[in-house]
Amino acid sequence: MEGEMAHRTIRIYLILGALFTGSISFIVATYVLFLISRGLNLFEVNLVNAVFMATLFVTEVPTGAVADTWGRKAAFITACVLLGSGMFLYYVSYSFWGFALAEAVAAVGSTCATGAFQAWLVDTLRHRGYTGPLDRIFVREQQVKELGTIMGAVAGAYLGKLDLALPWLMGGSMFMATAIVAALAMREEYFEPQRLTLGTGLDSMRQTIAASARYGFGHKEVRFLLLLGFALAFATQAPNMQWQPRFAAHLGDRALLGWLWAGMSLSLFLGASVAKWFLRQARNEPRQALLAAQVFVGSGILLAGAGTWFPAVITFFLWHEVGRGVYRPLKDAYLNQNVPSPERATLLSFEAMANHVGSLLGLIVSGWVAQYGSIRAAWMLSGSLLVLSAIAGLWNGQRR
Repeated sequence: MEGEMAHRTIRIYLILGALFTGSISFIVATYVLFLISRGLNLFEVNLVNAVFMATLFVTEVPTGAVADTWGRKAAFITACVLLGSGMFLYYVSYSFWGFALAEAVAAVGSTCATGAFQAWLVDTLRHRGYTGPLDRIFVREQQVKELGTIMGAVAGAYLGKLDLALPWLMGGSMFMATAIVAALAMREEYFEPQRLTLGTGLDSMRQTIAASARYGFGHKEVRFLLLLGFALAFATQAPNMQWQPRFAAHLGDRALLGWLWAGMSLSLFLGASVAKWFLRQARNEPRQALLAAQVFVGSGILLAGAGTWFPAVITFFLWHEVGRGVYRPLKDAYLNQNVPSPERATLLSFEAMANHVGSLLGLIVSGWVAQYGSIRAAWMLSGSLLVLSAIAGLWNGQRR
């Protein structure tokens, strides 16, 4: 009986994960085009997304109190409702401040889901007496999410061909449906609430920043990882936000943006698949491999920005996506080699904050350059900075 309940829990986890990912994926292929159609320029589009990053930074830790106070199930349902509400706000908004409000609401929802959903699976399986490996479940989850992302992006692009607002309406509706399914299907009868408040969450954030800063400044390996993540987050905002307006004119049919997103997802998967080979080429030195991956990503952005022949531009753009796929497994290898397990959780929290700051600054700079210069200039600047910073790191490592 316990085994049957555990397998039911796994099925629910995978189904909800697919629904959650599919919901947000409806807008990924037409997000920027929609904002432009509602009167925003490229700089304003990036500023809207900067609101999301700033809200993530402020609420990442305090919203963890939701899961600890009311339970992981409540946190996940809250996340779905807030993300759905943010999408509905997008659907009805026609001003910068309306979109900024929608991003803030969605960001709070996103932080409510951070860690809570996976923690629900682990705690529930433990409560059910499950002793099987979790790795297989997480691999299957990743596969299901990738499929959900591709299906949602393609479907959203076809909806956007009819009306760029429709993906937001569909995504918001799916999030609300996911919240209802979660309310009916998730079980958490074992949960014991903790006495936590928003103030406790803010104190936790201050402690995390202080502890992480002390640890980071005292350890060159951690400092290296934080700087690397900051640089990557900064440099990738230009292609993240501007591939749609740049490629839409060449593709002609907006529905093809969904298939291009599918190609981007497959490129990330390819990068993750060859990460071990990439590490071997760097003589199993994760530090050197990470810097080489940064050069890989940066050169793709730079060449895609410099290029004018569309097939070559698409090739270099997907090249940079492969490099981003390589990065995450290499980062994990570097963590395992250089950071003791007790400090890893603290570092991950601070790393997320550092990445949010890098993304925020990257959005502002690349948006300004794209609006008052050109998209190509924004890409070339971002790619150049990433390549130069990585080469400087490689040169510094060889000197040592």
